[in-house]
Amino acid sequence: MLVLRTILLGAETAPTAELLRHAERNKVLLEFAEKTNAAEIAEAEKRKLKRVAEVAAEVHKALKDVEHVFIKLVKPVRYVPADVDVLTSRPKKAAETLMRRGYKLVVKEPYTITLKKNGINVDLYLHPSVGNIVFLRAELLRGEVREANFHGVRLPALRPPAETALAIAHAVYKEGEVTLNDVVTYLRWREGALEKCREWKCVDAAGHFLAALRDVLAGRAPAPRPVPTWPLNAVKRALTHPDLAPSLLQAPKRLLDPRLCA
Repeated sequence: MLVLRTILLGAETAPTAELLRHAERNKVLLEFAEKTNAAEIAEAEKRKLKRVAEVAAEVHKALKDVEHVFIKLVKPVRYVPADVDVLTSRPKKAAETLMRRGYKLVVKEPYTITLKKNGINVDLYLHPSVGNIVFLRAELLRGEVREANFHGVRLPALRPPAETALAIAHAVYKEGEVTLNDVVTYLRWREGALEKCREWKCVDAAGHFLAALRDVLAGRAPAPRPVPTWPLNAVKRALTHPDLAPSLLQAPKRLLDPRLCA
């Protein structure tokens, strides 16, 4: 709770090694380091963030003729994204375009292609998915696009209610845990988010997320707070939504992937 109170309320906190590790595990290290005057760590995080922003700018420029929107990137919390996620109706075309600019193929799956350059992954999504199971149709997101500012880079991203609803779905269906990054995103951008979950028929995800949120805020459980019944949540969702069910046929391919046994 101390990390969260520092970020949300500006509580005076000493940046101990334990709290810094907790902030890093919860994907809020940069903002926590800035608010606790941990200057050396904050500057190191800013350098990482600058590299991510440069990759995002390069990807956006390269894909000027390919429909795309950045997801899980622009949030109301200062942090360093682990990778650059892009939703596109033409992932193969996008991958070919980026590979001509020095990006290397890492993984090619039915709904995702992962490339890498200078140590940063770029994930090209046809639909948001986990283990080859689609948990949201891309069409739901394409109607939610706005121009956003990502640390000086203008690029297409999701409107706040949609980005927050996606964060909820991603935490429950894919990651299986709710981090402080998710908590801060929801608390700062919650207006319209639950309505968007209802529109997308992700009420179950919203329920799991809010239960985790209450536990974290009440101090009953530390963050990241695991989500019950994960990893079956995405399977259950696909089974009960005809537009997602066909993706279940792709799941065995992931289970047989030799990389999972490496």
